[in-house]
Amino acid sequence: MYLTEDAAGADARPWQSIADSLAGDWTVRRTMIDFLAGATYNFTGNAVVTADAFTERGVMQIGAHAMPASRAYRLERRDRSIRILRADGSDFIELEPKATQIVQHHCGADVYAGRFLFRGPDEWAEAWRVKGPRKNYASLSRFRRLDGKDLT
Repeated sequence: MYLTEDAAGADARPWQSIADSLAGDWTVRRTMIDFLAGATYNFTGNAVVTADAFTERGVMQIGAHAMPASRAYRLERRDRSIRILRADGSDFIELEPKATQIVQHHCGADVYAGRFLFRGPDEWAEAWRVKGPRKNYASLSRFRRLDGKDLT
């Protein structure tokens, strides 16, 4: 991951498009705590990032039940950032070339507060706290570049 200096003043590496830095195949592990349902869900799967798309597929474990789960976004390059759009083309968030960043998205009356932490070229984390009349959950996802290493 080629990133500029973050707010804390950490060492920076030369900037390369964030889309190029994220391009590739990733393993994903996610834990979600649904406060409305009083349940914890676990997702394991893979993500593929290309120059213009993010696609994730895997299995969501809900208690003893497992079901297929997926999500997909369109990516739109900007000068120094990348816009992430929902499949229908509507805005979701924008990521900048920083190692740590906070994003926010409003979906009706529900508010998505997210944090991204890019820990190097082969690992990043995504945390969300979603609150509103229809949703109330927290999630933490860990992504590692697919290279045969286990997520531990």
